[in-house]
Amino acid sequence: MATNAQPETFRKRLAGGVVKKLAQGAILLLPLIVTFWLVQFAYKTMDRLLQPLISVAFGREIPGLSFGIIILALFVVGVLSSSAIFKTLGYLIERGISAVPGIGSIYGTTKKLIPGSEPSDTPTGFDTVVRVEYPRRGAWAVGFLMSIVDDGQGTQYGVVYMPSTPMPQSGWLVQVPMSEVESLNWSSSEAMQYIVSAGINSPSSVEAKMLESAT
Repeated sequence: MATNAQPETFRKRLAGGVVKKLAQGAILLLPLIVTFWLVQFAYKTMDRLLQPLISVAFGREIPGLSFGIIILALFVVGVLSSSAIFKTLGYLIERGISAVPGIGSIYGTTKKLIPGSEPSDTPTGFDTVVRVEYPRRGAWAVGFLMSIVDDGQGTQYGVVYMPSTPMPQSGWLVQVPMSEVESLNWSSSEAMQYIVSAGINSPSSVEAKMLESAT
């Protein structure tokens, strides 16, 4: 019986070692695979946008040309964005879009969701990283202060979006008294890295201060 037990134990150890190494390999390669897939998806999506116009102009599709045109256009817009004329033109276009029923509300909401798209003194949005005591006292959850609401009785509540780890596109929304919301000195990118990596990519320090009201 002892002779049969040894090969069985050896096979279990070998199988356990193989599974462990496979798991370690998956952990190391998964971020690379996800990054490659996202880059490939973005490239293919952008490259399809202008291909119908390219086909009309050149008589055939030219792979990569649409992507290159879009990247060049983004660069030019970025360069021109600091000029006074461009800022005035952009403001007028933005006012026109905002005035269109339905489209204006979608545009305004989308703009608020993009970090850095609002003025730096705006106290809400994905640029404002906060923490609240959740799910219990003494345990802190990191999130983003999306808006501030008043209950009509003089108490302000912060609407905090707390992304899930490691998929930040899902999460939950809570209303917390502003007296219990603390602002962090982290940037939105640092907060996202912290959330997605489950705390592995975490800033070395954190400074928190009370954020009691909208003013």
